[in-house]
Amino acid sequence: MIKSKIVYLVLLASMVLFYILFIDSMSLLTLIITVIFPFLQLALLSHVSRKITASMDIETRTVPRNTDTRIIVKIKNHSLLPVSCAMATVSIKNTLTDECQTLTTLLPVSSDNEQSIKFSVSYAHCGKVKVTLKNLKIYDYIKLFSKTINLNISQEIAVVPSLVNISPSIEVNLNGISESDEFSKNKPGDDCTEIFNIREYVYGDKLNRIHWNLSTKLDELMVKEYSLPVSSQVIILFEFCTDENSEDRFSKNDAAIETAMSLSHYMIKNGVSHRICWFDPELKCLRNEKITSADDFSGFMGAIFTSGTYRNSFSAFIHHKFENSDAHFSHTLYISPVLSDEVFHNLSVLNNTYKKSYIYINDCKSELPEFFRSSDSIYAVPADCGNISGELNRMII
Repeated sequence: MIKSKIVYLVLLASMVLFYILFIDSMSLLTLIITVIFPFLQLALLSHVSRKITASMDIETRTVPRNTDTRIIVKIKNHSLLPVSCAMATVSIKNTLTDECQTLTTLLPVSSDNEQSIKFSVSYAHCGKVKVTLKNLKIYDYIKLFSKTINLNISQEIAVVPSLVNISPSIEVNLNGISESDEFSKNKPGDDCTEIFNIREYVYGDKLNRIHWNLSTKLDELMVKEYSLPVSSQVIILFEFCTDENSEDRFSKNDAAIETAMSLSHYMIKNGVSHRICWFDPELKCLRNEKITSADDFSGFMGAIFTSGTYRNSFSAFIHHKFENSDAHFSHTLYISPVLSDEVFHNLSVLNNTYKKSYIYINDCKSELPEFFRSSDSIYAVPADCGNISGELNRMII
């Protein structure tokens, strides 16, 4: 625009000089046209800008990290005059990491027509991404003037972690824990207080499981399958904090979320209900989600991104220690991108959980301190943020 204005001022000065040197009707008419022309452009711009509308669509609202998705901006020109140049501005912000990006594009729009532009973007880190079509700037035909149309059309994208294929061992019959009143919906077990299923007798079934009354009525042997008590007392507790001392703090956060998600998803597939807890700095409280099905798992994924991160803090553990002091757990899986000897010690001496695991998301650049070692009271799991599956596969839940 500055270049266009300079060119116009030079042209105007030339027309004034032309009129002074050649005082006649032709030079006067040329000068008048040169002076009036910008006002004509401004009037046309004002008219066209009132006839412009815009919208934004996003192809996929939920995407894994580092996966391309398309943002489609549509500009509709309802005027009979074409738009020679329109500039659309789109801002993208990850509300968890506060990373921001601004995209702009220039495009013409024909008269009484619609023009679309597609942005292909990917997101490096998990979180709730807010995409906003901020404004549309319309230029006149020689770019002397512009008119900004404020839009502020926003939509959200959930950038979810990539589930890691893990296969840790599952041990559900733990000692020292009160009996569970929750049972697997998918697998039979040995708890005779709850019947899982009744089926026909198969060679090798225990005789004491035969349902004699039903067998007499049906005139064939039927056996009772007992239920499998699931470790509803298993709790995944993870810190949604950032390690300000690490250059890979956002990657460590991603790995922490992926670890929690992968462990939860694996337990759901194997019929083990559990709880996931994290601290929500917006609500200033400990969030507690019971996961018993795939629907619960999907709901948790939606809830986690409404929270925010916090810095170098252990709020989840502190709130869990006081709020769940009367509860009993078969296994506490504590996940954190930040390492603390004080938290490590406090977790190891918790008396309301039978097993404890401290899963530390390491950035592969820092050496592990001497205190972070497995013992009879706690299992220390150093998970590299670039490859969390290795250590998780060796765990026993």
